[in-house]
Amino acid sequence: MSIDDTDFRAEVIGVIDLIELDTTEGICRFILGQDGWFKDVNGNIWVGSKLTACSEIEFSINGTAPGTELTFSFIQDPEEEDLIAQVKAMGVAAVQGRDARFYIQTLETTSEFFRPVAAPQLLTTRVMQNIGYAFEGPQIRRLSLTVEGAFNLRSKAVGGRYNTADHSRRCGHPNPSLEFMPTNNSDEQSLFGL
Repeated sequence: MSIDDTDFRAEVIGVIDLIELDTTEGICRFILGQDGWFKDVNGNIWVGSKLTACSEIEFSINGTAPGTELTFSFIQDPEEEDLIAQVKAMGVAAVQGRDARFYIQTLETTSEFFRPVAAPQLLTTRVMQNIGYAFEGPQIRRLSLTVEGAFNLRSKAVGGRYNTADHSRRCGHPNPSLEFMPTNNSDEQSLFGL
């Protein structure tokens, strides 16, 4: 089942935002901004928390390439092991240059949350860049993960053509209609015979 097969006229419809992080320690699967857990049709468990958030995806303007930031804010339990220390021990190398995959899970009925019939749909794959830490007061901690933005190629030198190869490199899938895109500005054939 794909997004095209989803019946958007159904009485109850829902979408769950999912993110999958491919780290050196293994695959981590999260639900963005929702509590609980979700088991998809492939048997993968996605864990959610309202403490997990994703920044807005900014458009690139004037050659900038803003990234996206995933954050997890929490209060450190003094009885538990320090989560920040554990992440620091793993280091940035655990995520740097590795994939972060963004999915959506469509639900046509409320019962599909417990027994989904469709697999999560991949929206985009981005590259993780850095891990950050913030301490707010004596107990509040924040972990952040920087992911390249959707328009990361805007910060590179101009020179790409708008063709199937460049479209595939930028978006991850080809656009066959670009085969017919003109490659030069001068047309030797007169317009309408004039």
